[in-house]
Amino acid sequence: MIQIRPTNLLAILKQHSDQLKKKIEANFPKTCKYSIQKLLEANPQQLDEIAQWFDTLSSGEQVKYKYISESGYTNFAKKKKEYNAYDLAKKLNIKSCPYCNRNYTFTVVAGDEEILRPDIDHYYDKDTYPILALSFYNLIPSCIECNRTLKGTTHFNVKEFLHPYQDDFNTQAKFSHTLKSLDKIEIELKTNDKRTQNLIDTFKLEKIYNDGYKDIVQELIQKREIYPDSYIDDLLQKYEGVLFNNREDILRLITCGYINDKDMHKRPLSKLIKDISEELEFL
Repeated sequence: MIQIRPTNLLAILKQHSDQLKKKIEANFPKTCKYSIQKLLEANPQQLDEIAQWFDTLSSGEQVKYKYISESGYTNFAKKKKEYNAYDLAKKLNIKSCPYCNRNYTFTVVAGDEEILRPDIDHYYDKDTYPILALSFYNLIPSCIECNRTLKGTTHFNVKEFLHPYQDDFNTQAKFSHTLKSLDKIEIELKTNDKRTQNLIDTFKLEKIYNDGYKDIVQELIQKREIYPDSYIDDLLQKYEGVLFNNREDILRLITCGYINDKDMHKRPLSKLIKDISEELEFL
């Protein structure tokens, strides 16, 4: 998981709330414990509080909120001129899936044409919790594979799973490798945290990375032999200010991944590349 942390997060949150309040207020149940603004702006911990309250309602009361997930979210997800999922995804500017960091999730808008955007995962699934179907922190831009194939209807909550807006997977789990031979490499994804392990298991991360990305690790091992520290120092001395701004630029060229935590969402596999590069003492 790559943490979602745009610099203008509060401004994005406010726009989301302001734009959607009027969309759901006409049919909003007067018996609701929470205001519309509270629902739309609830942070991850507050989402859990609201979900627990919703669980106490009778089925007859719960059904009153179905319009938020059915007509409300359906309308939000459509391509249209007014505020929609494209606007949210574009402003968040998350370029790779926060759950797996394997697939691109960038948003493409050309003039008035909305071309491409990530899937939107409901951290608390909208069928079970329609009351949270438009809540800002419940809408996670993600790849289709993670959202529809791997997570599906798995019931996430902040007590059992990391949340992309409040938790940093990068500090909780690390990729590691075992080299038996250049053609026999095993990838491990290690953590001591239960919530992190639950996420790893749900998205089959260790299995998928072992099946699909051993060649990336192999190439990093090869590159480390080709690029010793002395060679990297020589490149920096020769090209700093011309081709590279700093050592980080050189390492991104060599490893093909972003190595600064705040930039890891910009390119798929940057988490794997960074962790293995640290093991190989690139970083």
